[in-house]
Amino acid sequence: MELARLDARNRLAAAVSMLAIMLLVAGAGSLFLRSSFWGQQSVEIRIPPPVLFVLSILVILLALYLVRRELETRKLTSLVIEERLLAESEHSAGMIDPVTHVFNRRFLPGLLQGEIARAERNRRPLTLAMCDIDRFKQVNDRYGHVVGDEVLAGTAAILKSCVRGSDFVVRYGGDEFLMVLSETDEPGANAVVARIREKMTEWVRSRELGIGLSLGLYVHQTGQSAVEDIAEVDARLYGAKRSIRATAMQE
Repeated sequence: MELARLDARNRLAAAVSMLAIMLLVAGAGSLFLRSSFWGQQSVEIRIPPPVLFVLSILVILLALYLVRRELETRKLTSLVIEERLLAESEHSAGMIDPVTHVFNRRFLPGLLQGEIARAERNRRPLTLAMCDIDRFKQVNDRYGHVVGDEVLAGTAAILKSCVRGSDFVVRYGGDEFLMVLSETDEPGANAVVARIREKMTEWVRSRELGIGLSLGLYVHQTGQSAVEDIAEVDARLYGAKRSIRATAMQE
């Protein structure tokens, strides 16, 4: 709507400017070339009634045409804007996971490639953190998928609360999440992990669900691709899970 109004205002301003120029030229001619411009001090115009009637009709038709054209232009502009907004809305909605309200896996390739390029260009660290929920299947089996979805949503909320606005949380699949921590080295990522573990422990204790969180970290190395980075952090996550299982068996 704003573009339509602006377009109408521009056309109106152009018409007014043209009329003003014509009046200015006529006024200058009447002042400096009075005798040759007008020929006399007063002007008397005589138009036969039929001619005046025809001219009036033509002016009315022209005005109606201009109004109709203006309305059509506004309508087309509004439709274009609405279609663009709808496309952008659908595109954005397609990148958000409906259960956890974080980015979904389809958003990840472009995001990670862009973050890698920025980190290497600025020579700044970039760390990936992948986590999944321990014993999540047991929660689903025992309490049902409604409670399972609540666990996923609660975990995602904790992850988002522990990272900065410049970082990203992505639901990688199932109960796995990937965090892209821009301009963060390993000590900084470990601090983020510590906050996550603390909040997760409090949240789980209040609900007595018996779940936990396994996390793996990987600092991007110059020259590696997004696929290689994900494979590295995924391997570290499963290394952490194996360590947890081994500790549990020893106990």
